[in-house]
Amino acid sequence: MTTDFLVEMKQITKKFPGVLANDRVDLQVKKGEILALLGENGSGKSTLMSVLSGLYRPDSGEIFISGQKYSFKSPRESIDAGIGMVHQHFKQVETFSVAENMILGSHKSKFLVNAKSVENEIRDLSRGYGLEVDPSAKLWQLSVAERQRVEIVKMLYRGSKLLILDEPTAVLTPQEAKELFQVIRKMTEMGESIILITHKLNEVMEVADRVTILRGGKSIATRERSQVDERELARLMMGQDITMPQKRNPAKLGNDVLILDQVSAAGDGERAGLSNISLTVKEGEILGIAGIAGNGRRDLAETIVGLRAVTKGRLIIGDKEVSNFTPLQIIDEKSVIFLKIVWGPDWCPTWEQ
Repeated sequence: MTTDFLVEMKQITKKFPGVLANDRVDLQVKKGEILALLGENGSGKSTLMSVLSGLYRPDSGEIFISGQKYSFKSPRESIDAGIGMVHQHFKQVETFSVAENMILGSHKSKFLVNAKSVENEIRDLSRGYGLEVDPSAKLWQLSVAERQRVEIVKMLYRGSKLLILDEPTAVLTPQEAKELFQVIRKMTEMGESIILITHKLNEVMEVADRVTILRGGKSIATRERSQVDERELARLMMGQDITMPQKRNPAKLGNDVLILDQVSAAGDGERAGLSNISLTVKEGEILGIAGIAGNGRRDLAETIVGLRAVTKGRLIIGDKEVSNFTPLQIIDEKSVIFLKIVWGPDWCPTWEQ
């Protein structure tokens, strides 16, 4: 087996009841490169990486790391082989410190731990990669971007040579995403390899060295970034040429069908919820709600449909106030309101930020 690749997955198949998630997938990762794993939701990207990280065992196929064949029975064995995965939903203990989260379950941990020594080691490691974090801070005190840094540094602390980042920008602002891309470029310069799971074409063109496209659980193609553009990536990902929608004519708007007047609602746990939200949706209008995960998109939707209590302000459907109605009562109002929380204003005639 050639050692030109740090990781090589050959003919990986993974089945679930009624679903063929991965169908004889091939994937190769070179040393010191950023490989984008591109595909629609449900194309098999996360399943394939869960096989590589030891969460799933493949039904067939082989995995080679630096030319040596592996058969992982657990995530521990994958980590020991130098594979680290940063999941989209972080696996952290909020009441623990950064350092405690990093050593939890680590082979480096002993029964008695010198906390200062561990914190200094983590501090030096994070600074070296441009991922500076405070090892003594509690997780609940950190922002989402800082928590993501903790997960990345944790994998580096455990000796990972290949980092799998699962949709890492889903929880980041555009500025935070740019900072993350700068960091992972620096990491590859220092010898790390990166697999970036994404379905965003602009991310592939911005940061990847190569891209592997999955569609329907199959590996469709692997291309150098210089060989493709966004249109070609979209064609490979979707299986057909994408016709860009024509600009829609301005809608003829009718009466107000939904009004939020200075609405506030509690969040989950210690997280802040909605605070004094005001918006109006008219008949025939598409209103987009823009924001990153964790900033109230779900809270807003749940408040509108009666799943979350209004603590202040008024929620009005048609000409009737429905604040703190049950979901069934709101359905009985026979209002035709479709909720779709989206990232931005690309297709919306109006949007709220």
